[in-house]
Amino acid sequence: MLDANIRKILMQVRDKAADEGIQATLKLHHEKSHLMRIGNNSVSLNTSENLVRLDIEVTDGRKQGSQTYLGAINDADTVQGIFDAAREKARMASPKTYDPIPDKVEVTINEDSQFDHELADIDPGIKAEAYREIIERLGEKYNYSGSWSSGSMEVYILTTANRNEVCHRGTDQLFTVVLKHTQAKWELTHNQTGWRASDFSVEKTINALSELISVYEENDGFKVEPGEYTVIFGASALSEIIAMAMYTGLSGRGWEEKQSWTAKFKPGDKILGENISVVDDPTNPKTFMFGFDMCGRKRDIFPLIADGEFMNLMYDSATAGKYGKKPTGHDTESPSIVMDTGFGHADPLEAVIDMGRVLYIPAIHYMNIPNRSKGIFTGSSRFNAVLVEDGKIVSPIFSSRVTDSFQNVLGNVKVISSVAESVNESNTYGRRAPVAMSVPSYIVSEGVKITDSADSF
Repeated sequence: MLDANIRKILMQVRDKAADEGIQATLKLHHEKSHLMRIGNNSVSLNTSENLVRLDIEVTDGRKQGSQTYLGAINDADTVQGIFDAAREKARMASPKTYDPIPDKVEVTINEDSQFDHELADIDPGIKAEAYREIIERLGEKYNYSGSWSSGSMEVYILTTANRNEVCHRGTDQLFTVVLKHTQAKWELTHNQTGWRASDFSVEKTINALSELISVYEENDGFKVEPGEYTVIFGASALSEIIAMAMYTGLSGRGWEEKQSWTAKFKPGDKILGENISVVDDPTNPKTFMFGFDMCGRKRDIFPLIADGEFMNLMYDSATAGKYGKKPTGHDTESPSIVMDTGFGHADPLEAVIDMGRVLYIPAIHYMNIPNRSKGIFTGSSRFNAVLVEDGKIVSPIFSSRVTDSFQNVLGNVKVISSVAESVNESNTYGRRAPVAMSVPSYIVSEGVKITDSADSF
């Protein structure tokens, strides 16, 4: 786990500040990251970084100041200098309009149950060889692009509120490949995630794309006319919808400022279909489990939606302080959103065998919110989308735009898969902060609004 000398140095500075009655938080973030990008059937980027960041925040009444240091930590004088800079910034800062809630490590936690040495130190040659095999076996006549991010992250937090400490170490990866037909312009994609090197399989990607290639090669694209349709949303599309619905509807700040689509509701009100339940569950192994937030609070299972009912709001420390609420453990960059599975067949095609014409949209591209207060989202199908009739795939569909509300799409779900799937939602920009959701492998929703369709893929 954490380097013993670094831990000793940080505790020394923390203890000195505590003895002086200073309110402060020390956060160490250490990442080893590797990123490979593929473009035009070859490696276009192969880069690694090993970074240590130390963030120190000092609170002086209603004033706060912070200082970030990027580099090696070898002595207490260096850390003390960072601390002094944060303290001076707090002295010079403008006071907040509320009393900040002090950070406090509630209980000592030392976790590394999702750490894999093999993935942390994976040889880039393994990635290059995997892409080479995929390209060779699926056909070099197509154009391939993609990326594969992997690495390890270690977080260590101390506060002057007590002598507790928390430490998290984990590994994660996100593999993506995009296969494009250079003349017809259709694109297929496949993703893989996990915290172990063994979670990745070349065969998994080849099998998934092989089934779709024949559909796209042998059939013309179908133009979907604007209207309401029964839609199978795959796990990737569903995770985007759920994540955006929770962020724009159940964050404390948006609700308090009356900007969220749930602003007119209160806990206990029915806001989604009775078959929809969502929790933030840091114990779920299909997510990247993080047992504490960045303020040191222990993270527990936190109900958000239960049988369609609005249960709780997520309050970060600043919002909680401003509105006089209790923080809920959501000062985190790694939430663990989990949607309950249902009783649907494992195969989505079996689930819609008696439903006639159905659109299958596995992923939503460039999802956005044109009207946050009404919970209206929009995004296009683009990748892997097909037309299904009586449970059989009959053709690919041209890029089609969904523009609808969370309440309509998640209020008219007829079938929910019985199989859960992990979907990686990590941002590869900025410091490493892995995020994964657990969602059903698909849902079938009725009356979904398609507002536009292109004349091509």
